[in-house]
Amino acid sequence: MKSSVETGGLENAPIDIVNALDQYDLPRIRDFQKITPAPDLSHIPGDRGLPFFGQMFPLLRDFHRWLDRQYAKHGPVFKQQNPLGELVFLLGTEANEMVLKNESRTFSNFLAWDVTFRGLFDNNLLERDFSDHKRKRRILQAAFKREAIETHLKMMSPILRSGINQLCSGKTIRTKDFLKNLLLDTGAQVFLGTDIGPQADKLNRSFEAIVAGTTDFFRLEEIWFSPYAKGVRGNRTISKFIFSEIDARRCSDGGDIFTQFCKLTDDNGEHFTPEEIRDHIIFLLFAAHDTTTSTLCSTLYALASNYEWQEQLRAEMFALDDRDLELAGLDRLARTGWTIKEALRMYPPLAMMPRYALVEFEFAGHHFPAHTPVAVSPLFTHYEEGYWDQPGTFDPLRFAPERSEEKRHFYQYIPFGGGAHKCLGLHFAEVQGKTFLYHLLRNYRVSKDKTMTRYNYNNVPLTFPRDGLPLTFTRL
Repeated sequence: MKSSVETGGLENAPIDIVNALDQYDLPRIRDFQKITPAPDLSHIPGDRGLPFFGQMFPLLRDFHRWLDRQYAKHGPVFKQQNPLGELVFLLGTEANEMVLKNESRTFSNFLAWDVTFRGLFDNNLLERDFSDHKRKRRILQAAFKREAIETHLKMMSPILRSGINQLCSGKTIRTKDFLKNLLLDTGAQVFLGTDIGPQADKLNRSFEAIVAGTTDFFRLEEIWFSPYAKGVRGNRTISKFIFSEIDARRCSDGGDIFTQFCKLTDDNGEHFTPEEIRDHIIFLLFAAHDTTTSTLCSTLYALASNYEWQEQLRAEMFALDDRDLELAGLDRLARTGWTIKEALRMYPPLAMMPRYALVEFEFAGHHFPAHTPVAVSPLFTHYEEGYWDQPGTFDPLRFAPERSEEKRHFYQYIPFGGGAHKCLGLHFAEVQGKTFLYHLLRNYRVSKDKTMTRYNYNNVPLTFPRDGLPLTFTRL
């Protein structure tokens, strides 16, 4: 589908907010948020739904089905009403390219994500814009270079192997809970270090509270028992731990990401401030933990549903004789990589990605005023028949070099986003996923009940199984 895309450019945006975002001037950004009214979107097609709640319930019940229905009714542009206001969906590869590539710097990440992360995951890299984002990303990239990931792999592999070996053969478990607990333990070691000891459980509970707080629509810290209030307290608990460790970490030789962040310096030789270290660590824990849990849930469901692929991956893994893998070994697990990519295609952890329009723009024959909240959807383009052969079928071979279906359009396959904000830790996530599957499939057969004929999941806020994903793991 061809669409004209025109933008007004930053010269038409309020110069204060543009400069504020470029310099990450938080007081000025907050002032802008307070005084800027919501735009008039009455001319944009879309169903209002229920008073106050809008389209929230059908969206939460089955986001994929809701998205397809809205597209069939309205085309690639429609608005969605929810308790936080109105959001405009822009669907298709051209929308993905316009919004994620953001060549004209029309869209802001901070003003889109702050409504979800404020008070919980403040000041993270995903919320940074323009020059500020470029500066911070360049520094943080050092923690995800290949040699750093080699160190992370040596830390995570024994923990994953030990946790997997504790599975009770022949017993059906809630796989989501198992994965969340195991990956939290792994993340505590890889991200925070090996010396946190008895504090690990407390920090893990605090982290889970922060994540739960992002789903609270009302976001009232005064209601002490609300998910948001618990999340804010969880943030304070982890902050206290991080602040107490920074000086010692700057003098240590640990390979964990916390220690690495304490030692990183900018172009002027300045270290991150304690607050910056705290904010980056807490968010990376979230980004690495929850998205990997989501990916492994969908991958295990696919392998339990397609036993021939489970056998192919197992044969590929038995061809390696490494007890604790190195990156060179993981690089040889080609079919495992295709399988994870296919699970990410069919069930992307983030089914939608929001942005905030700083200036007016046009897309697909519609005019949008400045301050319009928009969202693109990986889930939609991951099923577009014009780009994928039989997109409803699980078929990892579509990622094999001789087919390479994902390369038909640069912005058709975007489980990790795209453009300047493409996920910094995508290689780390692949390494963690392959390492988990390596230790699991060499030791266990994964199966599901025959009555489970479809993957029962929610897409909001992240893609997770509603039923906890009951699967059976049987020793080989």
